[in-house]
Amino acid sequence: MNAEKKRRLAVLGAVNCVFLIAFAVLAAVLCGIKSRLPSQLAAERWSADSGERYSQLSVFYSQASGINIDTVYTMRVNIEKKLTENSVSAKEPGARVWYDGYSALTSLTVTSPREDYTIRADADVIATGGDYFMIHPLKLLSGYYYSDDDLMQDRVLLDESLAWQLFGSNDIAGMTVIINGRRFYVAGVVEADSDKASRYVYGEKPHMYISYEGLKNLNGEETVPVTCYEAVIPDPVSGLARSIMEGVITADKSGCKLTENSDRYSLKNLFGIAFDGGKRSVIDTEIAYPFWENAARINEDNAATVLVWASAMLIVPLLTVMYFVFLLIHKRKAIAHKAAEKIKSSAEKIKVRIADRKLSADK
Repeated sequence: MNAEKKRRLAVLGAVNCVFLIAFAVLAAVLCGIKSRLPSQLAAERWSADSGERYSQLSVFYSQASGINIDTVYTMRVNIEKKLTENSVSAKEPGARVWYDGYSALTSLTVTSPREDYTIRADADVIATGGDYFMIHPLKLLSGYYYSDDDLMQDRVLLDESLAWQLFGSNDIAGMTVIINGRRFYVAGVVEADSDKASRYVYGEKPHMYISYEGLKNLNGEETVPVTCYEAVIPDPVSGLARSIMEGVITADKSGCKLTENSDRYSLKNLFGIAFDGGKRSVIDTEIAYPFWENAARINEDNAATVLVWASAMLIVPLLTVMYFVFLLIHKRKAIAHKAAEKIKSSAEKIKVRIADRKLSADK
């Protein structure tokens, strides 16, 4: 091999190394995007604990198509029924096979009953039920989560912004706030997700979490429709969980949107987003997604862009491999001949060495 050919091969190898390094970096970025939002990883967490395959699904409703608590109970019964029909059951007696959570969105004025002066703040309110905080494991800065099992349903969670506005501190578990003339106890203070997408959609307005039952008690007869129902369902056969959820949705399909969170970062989904011609940006429903879903959609778009660039970084290495495969096929006879000659030459050398050793042994 002459010097010029060696130089060209060295340059080609260096170029391929650069592209492969760029691919590795982008792949790491893509993995980072996938793990940014804990609210999108509920199925992975549950699967890790159980060793079984699960899928996380979300149904988002418009305000006009929002469901009530009776519909939630009906959906639960139907999910149980369909799991039984598909022979999906707990391996151990009493173990949970699946779980769900639901939420409604509203706004309320929250007051801190301080002795020296009163502070009021308008807050976006998420009324939650079921295992909402298993799906959305918000980081607690103090205190604890409330539960559907609480007897009085009179506890709330404040985000850090609202806690500082009302009390000037995060360590306020056990203190009280007044909402519509009723006293609620602060169970704890939570931190909002800190990734760029979440900060953007979360907004400047403070947030508060209250149990759905607590909000019903607060509003009396006036109920706030549930606009988000989420569930983590066994998916032993790909697509089973989605088909189960599709079968239990009772609302008009035009007024709701089913999202399979576990499928968000699949290659098929991301490439579909990257090459959909911008159709994803068109808003053709009355559904107003909650902030966590909007953050997830932003991350989906970012992941799709990164995937396209990562794929592009593989073009040069792939073409290089194809080129050498082509040369190998095109010159296979010459290569086979040279290989045969080398084998023959090596065999002759081995024979000579054996003969020399035998001669030396005879002497």
